[in-house]
Amino acid sequence: MERITFPLFALLAALPFYIPSLWFLSFFAFIPLLVNRSLRAHLWFGFVYGAALYWFLVKAIFLITGSLFLTVFLFAVIVSLYSLLQFGLSNLLTRLGLFYPLSFTIVEVFRLFFPFNGTPYGYLGKVLVNAPLLGLSLHYATVFGGTLFILTANYLLYKAIERWEIEGKRYLAALGGLIFAFLLPAAVYKATLKIPSYGLQIAIVQPFVEQIDKLRNGEFVKLYTERWLLTVPPSVDLVLLPETAIPAPEEGAIYDFVKSFSQFNLIFGVQSLLFDFERLSLEARNLVVYARKGKIAGVYAKTILVPFGEYTPKGFHFLERFIPYLGGIDYSPGEGETLFEVGKGVKLLPKVCNEVFYPLWGSKALKEADAVAVLSNDAWFGGNFARRHLDEVRLRAIETGKVFIFVNNNGYSGVVLPNGEYRGIPDAIVQLISF
Repeated sequence: MERITFPLFALLAALPFYIPSLWFLSFFAFIPLLVNRSLRAHLWFGFVYGAALYWFLVKAIFLITGSLFLTVFLFAVIVSLYSLLQFGLSNLLTRLGLFYPLSFTIVEVFRLFFPFNGTPYGYLGKVLVNAPLLGLSLHYATVFGGTLFILTANYLLYKAIERWEIEGKRYLAALGGLIFAFLLPAAVYKATLKIPSYGLQIAIVQPFVEQIDKLRNGEFVKLYTERWLLTVPPSVDLVLLPETAIPAPEEGAIYDFVKSFSQFNLIFGVQSLLFDFERLSLEARNLVVYARKGKIAGVYAKTILVPFGEYTPKGFHFLERFIPYLGGIDYSPGEGETLFEVGKGVKLLPKVCNEVFYPLWGSKALKEADAVAVLSNDAWFGGNFARRHLDEVRLRAIETGKVFIFVNNNGYSGVVLPNGEYRGIPDAIVQLISF
């Protein structure tokens, strides 16, 4: 039965990441892990759960490798490592005497830092952003508290079933108390929250450019993006374009683009390739550029890079023999945060793509910022990753109490309010939004 039951429950556990209305499945989908505590059972559950959760990576791996065999092999390796780390290590900590929900949550925190720059993807607590009212508890509990809450609910429900005739009602009462403990601060946050209004009208352009074109035909990408910019009314206060919207390896290309659209205040993502005369080497960076009426007013360089996507970690350069993409120029990280003053007294904190997967608690710039703009390009990934990325933005908006602007290449761009509410049109190429 284990071979059937565990994969079935693992798929149920992953479904809320794909279908938001099924968030409640998480409250019982992990019960098999409490019934069977063997390492093998946990790893098997984790592998199926991880494969379902990380399915979006298949497209990205194939784009990088160009090989179906390598895609299947590397995806299996990634999922296996995830299962070993998240479920294997959690199982080990539980055997050492830790409460399983706590051990699982500790491993999620650990994944903020390991491996490479951290792997904070697929955190369980994130599904709560789709739970009416309950999701607002994440403002105080954070995503980690959400994970602990969900798994503790699994534990109490399991105990209520296991000991129904003796203490079942007591465990159900404890479960009710736990839910109330999370609903109360959520209600307080909702009652005290004031949604800010800055009087800004912004235009978001999400051109839906395929990643294969971004990799092979940069001039087409630039011209196609410019074509949609021409449809934006010049009266808007700010126009935002997604990550790598303008491939610009040629010297002066960024300046030419800014001058061509000097009627706008622009924020756009761009790839920058410069020669460092001190190190006698090329330096690549993933930039966010803010241009005010034809003049560059601010630049942010992405600080948290994606391993194997934007750089090859030390010790893995041997893979370049099998995957030529990894032999390209490594991106260099930026040195810190910056704020863009975008008019009407509004200060905007720029972030790029995966940087929103990391908590913003230690951000000094966030305290001064009125809003956060996340520029992304999810054309790398398959499935419904764009919608899942939006959920990450909604999570951070609730946690921080800030307005977030999600600017994506292929869907679900829009504005997210501090209560997690999304304002936007998922499939519109050009959106006009006031906030």
